[in-house]
Formats: sequence, C-alpha cells, structure tokens
Amino acid sequence: MTRADAATLARRAGVVLALALAVVALDVVFRDLSVAELEAAVLRQPARHIAACLMLTAASFTCLALYDLVGVHVAAPGRVRTRLALLAGACSAAIANTLGFHAVSGSAVRAHLYLPAGLSGGEVARVVSMSWLSLVAGNLTMLAGAELLEAATGADPAWHAALGVALEGLLLAWLWWLSRGPRELVLGRLRLPMPGAALALSLMLLGAVESGTAIGALYVLLPVDLAPPFDVFAVGCIAAVVLGVVAHTPGGLGVFEASMTAILSGRGRPDLLAALLLYRLLYNLLPFTLAAAALGLRSGWKTFASLAHAQRGNGA
Repeated sequence: MTRADAATLARRAGVVLALALAVVALDVVFRDLSVAELEAAVLRQPARHIAACLMLTAASFTCLALYDLVGVHVAAPGRVRTRLALLAGACSAAIANTLGFHAVSGSAVRAHLYLPAGLSGGEVARVVSMSWLSLVAGNLTMLAGAELLEAATGADPAWHAALGVALEGLLLAWLWWLSRGPRELVLGRLRLPMPGAALALSLMLLGAVESGTAIGALYVLLPVDLAPPFDVFAVGCIAAVVLGVVAHTPGGLGVFEASMTAILSGRGRPDLLAALLLYRLLYNLLPFTLAAAALGLRSGWKTFASLAHAQRGNGA
C-alpha cells in the first residue's frame, strides 16, 4: 500500500468513525423521546422566538462574511471585489457549519470562488487563515467577557476572574505584539501577514459580535426554566461547539446536541430537543440551502454567459 493509499484509507475511516459517533450521540439525546412529543414541542415554539433566531442568524452570517472581506484586504489587497469576498465568506461558513470538516469544506468553497478571480493557492490559504484567526480571536474575546461577567455575578468568582483575566491578557499581548510593526507568521512555506493592531482590535470586536449572535440564536429558543444567564450559557455553548469540531461529525451533529443536553440538564425534555432541532434548521440548514443555491446559480450564470460569448464569437 502506497502512502497516498494509506492517507485515503485513513480519511475514509475517519469519516466512518465520525458518522458512527454522530449516530451514537443522537441515540443518547433522543432516547426516551417520541416523535409525537418532539413535533408538539416544535409547534409550541413562539413565532417571535423563531423570528429572533432568524435575525440573530442573519447578523452572525453578516459578520462571517466580513471575515473574508478583511482577509482579502490583508492577504491580497485590491485583488478581489467586495461582493465576491462577502459571498465567499458567507457561503463557506454556511457549508462548513453544516458539512463539518471545516478546513476542507470551507477551503474548497473559497478556492472555487477565489482561484478563478486570479488569486493563487497560497493567497487563498492566507484568506482562510485570516478567517480562522478572526474566528478564534472573536471567540476568545467573547469567552473572556463571559468569564469576567460570571466572576462579577456568579459563584466561584476567583476561578472565573482568573480565567477571564488570563484570556484578556493573552489578547492584549497579541495586540501589543502587532502594534510594534508589520508582523507575519511563518508556517512552513506559508507566510501569513498579520493585521495591524487597530484592525486586529476591530476583528476581535467583530468576532465577539459574531459569537454572541450565533449563541444568542439558540438562547432565544431555549425553554425558560432551563435557560441559565447568558454569560454562563455562552461558555457552555462555546465548549459544545469545540467538542463538535474536534469530533469531526458533520456540523458537530449529535455531539453538540448531547453536550448541550448535558450542560443544561435537559435529557428527556422534548422542548429542549425542539429548540436544538429548530436551531439546526434555522442556523445550519437554511443558510446551507441558500449558499448552495447561490453558488449553483452563480455557476449556471457563468456557464450560460460563456456559451453565449462563444456563440457570438462563432457568429462573427
């Protein structure tokens, strides 16, 4: 067996294991619940909560689209139109959030859009890296704020204050490092230019808004008696998302639901499962469908335009 064959086999085995993990996790979550109970709980969800979830979802994906706009500004200034960068950012996030395997699926969408626009593979990789940097910085900012708020209002203030201050210190040290002049990270042959301190601060704030709206989209759907204070919920939700990403199940399927059920002590509660299901539909499947449709229409239009141009050329 060649090294390439072994790598292919390992990837396929990883997909099978991820799907098996998703099935097991979903079985744990839905055990002792009937379809009728879940359907009734979904229908009881107030329309205003669904509307709030949709608005927060739109705000979150607006921020995700802006990540790519900043990424192309840093990695390939003046090379990509604003509209294309926003489309790439929103579509790559929508597809990666649903399919999982973010490093592969999100990068594939960006390559599909950016390579024909004239960017090199290295420049696309730098845009992807900038997007991930924005996401991580935003989540750390959100987590630091949640921990400091929990220290001021909840139990175990010393522990939460220590973690919040440590995260804030890490972010401030990063900003100080960036303020000392042009910086770049070198990862093998890939050289990743870093944003300036002012732009990095803007990315941190943008990322905190994105993280907050994404978490809020689920929070507004929760049963009132299970919903903890938002700062406590934010910490748990970020942990559940990280577990889903590490598990490599499609979109964290099963692992995210099992984690949130455990965090909220809501096993056997059809209203909690209804909230998680609606969140999947509104935050994952709806943007995924819109992204797939937008990419399909764009590709169809480009094909039609190319054929029309070729026919005009033949007619001449």
